[in-house]
Amino acid sequence: MILKDKVVVITGSSSGIGLAVAELFAKESVKLVLNSRNNESGGKQLAEKLEKSAETIYVKADVGTSAGARQLLDAAIAQFGRIDILINNAGDGHESDFLELSEDDIAVLLHNNLLTALYCSQYAITLMQKNDGISKIINTTSIRGWEFGARAPVYGMAKAAVTSLTRTLANNYAPNILVNAVAPGFTKTPNYDSFSPERIELFLEQAKLHRWITVEEMAETFLFLAKNDAITGEVIYVDAGFRLK
Repeated sequence: MILKDKVVVITGSSSGIGLAVAELFAKESVKLVLNSRNNESGGKQLAEKLEKSAETIYVKADVGTSAGARQLLDAAIAQFGRIDILINNAGDGHESDFLELSEDDIAVLLHNNLLTALYCSQYAITLMQKNDGISKIINTTSIRGWEFGARAPVYGMAKAAVTSLTRTLANNYAPNILVNAVAPGFTKTPNYDSFSPERIELFLEQAKLHRWITVEEMAETFLFLAKNDAITGEVIYVDAGFRLK
């Protein structure tokens, strides 16, 4: 797929991996729709910055709800008339001790890490089916959704469900809608700023490369999937060798 002038919606794009993905895609002269649930100032600042190289809008919306997903995607249609690529990146990996999780805690984890991809994909597919040619959905899952969730069982369960959703939608909506996912390993984002050096060292020791993955390296994987028209139903693990342990 040639990306120039394609309409790309990126959820959770005001910081971290989503921000890096937005910056890289802007260099391809796409039309960008940025989103966050809370970080409105960060989202607007990024949109203003990227406007120099790609037509960009920002939409504040909680895409873990059906109404929020529709608000975001309707704004994209109103501005650009179509959606070619949806990147479901919104999520939050913070999870406290499993035995102490309340019903509300569990609901929030599923809301942030599963329902965001579910609701956006559900509505996006109805819009993409009106497109000529190929459209794409790229989900962000996690190494914690691969084998087991370690100290984050609910988060891992949610991301495993995103992997299942990815493959099921790819099967159901081929050949015109391609659905893939990217599974980050330990990626240097603000999410880890509150972690102790000892815990971070423990994380990085689990990966064969013994280092952080950069957000730029993650963004390159999303760009690869966006450009490639021969891949669907796949999860690409960018994990610095974590799964070789």
